This record gives sequence, C-alpha cells and structure tokens, in this order.
Amino acid sequence: MLPAFAANGFLPLGRYSVSFDEAESMLVSAPEFQDSATRTGLWDGLLDYIDCFLTLEDAYASELNGHTLVHRLWLGGSFVSAKSDPGNIDATLLIDMRAERSIRGKPGSKWLTTAFKSRDRMKERFGVSPLRIGYQPVAHLFEPERLTPEERTYFTQRGVWDDWWQRCRLPDQSDRSPSEQSAAPARGYLEVRL
Repeated sequence: MLPAFAANGFLPLGRYSVSFDEAESMLVSAPEFQDSATRTGLWDGLLDYIDCFLTLEDAYASELNGHTLVHRLWLGGSFVSAKSDPGNIDATLLIDMRAERSIRGKPGSKWLTTAFKSRDRMKERFGVSPLRIGYQPVAHLFEPERLTPEERTYFTQRGVWDDWWQRCRLPDQSDRSPSEQSAAPARGYLEVRL
C-alpha cells in the first residue's frame, strides 16, 4: 500500500520503496494533483532523464553482466509532498559503480558525468535536480576496519542524503542550510525501483 501524505503535507517519516509506476500514480496521476500545472511535465522530464541511463544499459548489456546503472532512485523535496505545483524534482541516483566502470570510455558513456555535472543545466533541460551516490554492495558492513576508502565514501554519502531527505527546512529561517535545529526527521521520501 502506498503511503499517504500526512497533515504537514509530507510523507510520514521513513524511506518508502515503490515501483516507478507506483511513484507516478502517487505523485502525478493522483486525484489531488489533477489540476497541477507542473507535475506531468516534470514527470515526463524525469522519464527522459532516466531514459538516458536505460539507453546506455541497452547499448552495453553484455558488458554490464546483469547490473543496472541506476541501482535505486530516491525522490524527495517538494515533488514528494502535497504541493500542487512543485518547481522541479529533487532526485538522488544510486549509480552502481560496477556497471559504471564496465562502460566508462565507451561511446555515449560521457552521460554518466554530464548527468551530474551541472544540476542547474539538468533542472533546465529535464526539470530534475540530480545528485549522485556511487553505489556498491558491501559484504562486511559490520567490520569497519575492512572498509575501503571507496566503501566509506559510499556509506557516508548514503547516510548524508538519507538524513537530508527526512529533514524539513525551518520556516522563517534566513539561512536555509542544514542546521542542528533542522536535524530532527520530519518527513519521508521515496526509493523508486526501476
């Protein structure tokens, strides 16, 4: 069952795993958004953005050994709220580093850099404000002394963005940066399975 927006206009605390179709049903085609002037266009932009990764996956399926470039997609911010007309889609993409390494340098793979190089350009072109986490499976997570620097970076980035998507900016705060006062979890976000 899909989560419903709470009284504050956000999802209840936590990360909710949904399919791409479930996310669209909840965030675009739900009755409360039928009069939205921005949601359908933003969702179409997200589809176009994600399609660039899927096109690479199709082109290099034999090199990817069953891995996907986008392991998971986290959606947060105002698009994952009851706001009728959000201005963009805030997205964190967990990019599978094994897949990324296997196609680096091949024709078209420059997208893996371009997709995250300029958030402003991606927002203008697709309506998506993307962030990247380099995903990798870690077997020995309870043995921190065995973690490689790359694995430590992954856990740090994952924790940072998990924390951020559960925060709300404080009203009437002149500095909109994360702060100790805004650290308490106040909303949920979506983890979209592609």
